[in-house]
Amino acid sequence: MRFRLLGELEVHVGGRPVEIRRPRLRGLLAALLTDLNKVVPADVLAERIWGEQLPVNPRNALYSYVSRLRTALGEATVTQRSGGYLLTADAEAVDLHVFQRLLDEAAATGDDEKAGLLGRALGLWDGEPFAGLDTPWFASLREALENRRLAAQLDLADIRLRGDRAGELIPELTALAEAHPLDERLRGQLMLALSRAGRQGAALREYDRMRRLLAEELGADPGAALRRVHERILHGDPGRTTTAARPVPQQLPAAPASFVGRAELLAALDRAGEAAGPVVISAIGGAGGIGKTSLALHWAAGKLAAFPDGQLYVNLRGFDPAAEPMPVSVAVRGFLHALGVDGSAVPPEPDAQLALYRSLLAGKRMLVVLDNAAGTDQVAPLLPGSPTCRVLVTSRHRLGGLVAAHGARPISLDVLSAREARELLERHLGRDRLTAEAATVDELVRLCAGLPLALGIVAARAVTSPELPLRLLAEELRDHAARLDGLDTGEAGLSLRTVFSWSLRHLANDASALFGLLALAPGPDIGLPAAAALAGVPLAATRKVLRALENAHLVTRTAEGRYRMHDLVRLYACEEAERTQPESAREDALRRVTDFYLQTSWHGNRALEPFETPIRITPPRTGVEPLLFSGHVEALRWFTEESACLAATSELATARGWLAEVWQLAWLLNEFRARQGLLAERETAARRALAAAEDLGDVPAQLLAHRIFASASIFAGRAEAALESLPKALALAEECGDRVQQAHLHYVLAGAWEYHAEDYQAERDQCERILALVEPADDPRLYVKTLDMIGFCHFQWDDRPGARKWLGRAAAVAAEYHDIAGEAHAIGNLGFVALRDGEWTTAIDCLERCTGVLREIGNIRRRAFFLVALGDCYRAAGRPDDARRVLHEALDFYRSSTEDSHSKELEACLLALDDRSRP
Repeated sequence: MRFRLLGELEVHVGGRPVEIRRPRLRGLLAALLTDLNKVVPADVLAERIWGEQLPVNPRNALYSYVSRLRTALGEATVTQRSGGYLLTADAEAVDLHVFQRLLDEAAATGDDEKAGLLGRALGLWDGEPFAGLDTPWFASLREALENRRLAAQLDLADIRLRGDRAGELIPELTALAEAHPLDERLRGQLMLALSRAGRQGAALREYDRMRRLLAEELGADPGAALRRVHERILHGDPGRTTTAARPVPQQLPAAPASFVGRAELLAALDRAGEAAGPVVISAIGGAGGIGKTSLALHWAAGKLAAFPDGQLYVNLRGFDPAAEPMPVSVAVRGFLHALGVDGSAVPPEPDAQLALYRSLLAGKRMLVVLDNAAGTDQVAPLLPGSPTCRVLVTSRHRLGGLVAAHGARPISLDVLSAREARELLERHLGRDRLTAEAATVDELVRLCAGLPLALGIVAARAVTSPELPLRLLAEELRDHAARLDGLDTGEAGLSLRTVFSWSLRHLANDASALFGLLALAPGPDIGLPAAAALAGVPLAATRKVLRALENAHLVTRTAEGRYRMHDLVRLYACEEAERTQPESAREDALRRVTDFYLQTSWHGNRALEPFETPIRITPPRTGVEPLLFSGHVEALRWFTEESACLAATSELATARGWLAEVWQLAWLLNEFRARQGLLAERETAARRALAAAEDLGDVPAQLLAHRIFASASIFAGRAEAALESLPKALALAEECGDRVQQAHLHYVLAGAWEYHAEDYQAERDQCERILALVEPADDPRLYVKTLDMIGFCHFQWDDRPGARKWLGRAAAVAAEYHDIAGEAHAIGNLGFVALRDGEWTTAIDCLERCTGVLREIGNIRRRAFFLVALGDCYRAAGRPDDARRVLHEALDFYRSSTEDSHSKELEACLLALDDRSRP
């Protein structure tokens, strides 16, 4: 048997066509074929076939049609099962399922194979799907399929645009643009095709046409991707970029300008890339400072065109002297952020994060550089599954497990030859200076033993002190041999401690002091304000000292303006700090930098949650200047940039027994972590906070710690932990007579009952206790959230008048106290009530107001929740384009999130936009 659904419905049995003329019978066959080899419930089939015009007895009518279909196809093909019907056939005999399979395979392949698969998939279409079947279910399914077809056409166009015959696409893209006039990706492809065909003027006119259409139809401007295409064309460089929605990460640090030699190794990397089959992994190994990273970055810099979909880079800190190797979860979150996944959309579970990472890389031509790996276990989870990607790994270990289990090509580095070492020095110092002191240069080469890092430091000193004869530099190296013995590479005369100590001695005292302290600071890097607190000096002076360290190649400044140390340099700096600075000075520096993060987090939390009663912290220590923020956008940016350092600071405070800082940091970071979906980090910090507060015997701190621990447990899927701990916390709050904290704890307990057992009566009872404890003036945000929660309970009971009453009160109190977030949430829930009543205009007004405010305050997670309802309203009101727009936006979020609490919203999105989620 063979079936066609992507066009006029056709059936072939035994090689002969079978005519099925009755529309309802054709609808039954199409409905069963869509869920091939699955039992479809009878009531679902009836709704698909008849829509709202159900017969008087749908089951009898359905049985009659099934009997006719079995006669046409064969008795064994359609069978009755418990509660429904099953059509059994080979999926390869149904063009719809072949189409979907080909698209899924295309998503995991490279351009050449992907183009063929997409072409085959699109070739299956022969007209409008489910032609003549016009029930709402078929209409919605037809729309979803046509959207998927268009996406496949655009993916194929992207591949062809990377070729040399882009002009051939112009007629096809023009026709598609006429059929889909508001599709920005499509318009961008047409612009690129026109420009590459030499028709720049026509390409620019297409942009103007699109800009006017968007303004007239949507009141919007072109998106960032289309604007980038326009700018490239304006500058006469359309390039080979596509209009893909995801950003193209370019994380590679700058390639070293002084790179020399390594010709054989570069050729080996080239040969490895020519191999077919699984993802190509090159494992670059060698001693510290041998030039592993330089080799990887130099090779990558010359191959950017081979990876048009981007380059990812991470320093895994496998041999960091002052910190543990970077956890895989931290590395993958950094990659997901670079790939365009918002922090709040990152799945909470590590396996889900890795699965999302690999999915985003599937079929992409990307380079992944995993620098300074501790071992195979740290690298293996970060390997992409797509053979279109290339991976470079550097490590001091040989990574035998990576070679054996994953087919990595090992490349081992040795020191530079004498000729290459001289060439490196010549790059820095010039031929004339080397010729003038040829004998001394030979000695410098020997003392540095061909180690690129050592040669670079020597050259830096010589360049910055041109008046200093090279023979004096050689004497200094010679006098300070035999240091950093523990990191000696084993080569005669090779001692990094000699090089580092020599370099450090020529720095001013303040630079030498900061050099040691930087190695002790928590986190993988440090920003200027934190470094100033660490040193206890003003920003300007700290910037000057950091510049001196940077010029001496002892620290590196990143593109984001943060400062990092090479791991070997950091080890030496730790030793120097312990050797030259008293323990009290080191302790004071760590106290200052911890206080900087604490004080700045206090201001950041106030910007994020202005209605939350601030906790009391001690005034800033001398030498600490915390950052201030003009609003939540600045605060969110700072929390995001400093996330790793803030986590390391919390660990430092825990290890040192600084109990107040432990619970205070956990409290101040709680709101940020909640918005970002950092569920595990949030729960761990809350548990530490509770232990610290109990050790301190600080009752107010214990109450706050109980709140964040219970809340974090609920959202991490362990509501039972909250139900166990909250009664103890409530008893403590009652003992000290803190009714506001009692109210807050009752609110968390209400949420626990909802998540634990969907017990809305228990939730409602807790809310009544809150209202008996506080007035709006006591805590406006809590009061508004409580009224909102009561309205939600009534909504769950389908008591819509009651829901309107309580939600209206919530919105009114929020407006009175200028709580825009609380007002938006209440209005959004009123939109849900109107939606259930079929009041589309009212619902749309409420939900548009709600989602607009949530966008403004950066609450992406809650905005997606309300966008789903808004899409339903638009569809019901006959505004399909608006529905498609907002549902696509919500779907983008939910496809990157696995929060169980959002499963219903995800199903609703998929029901409207993706046939795979249809019942």
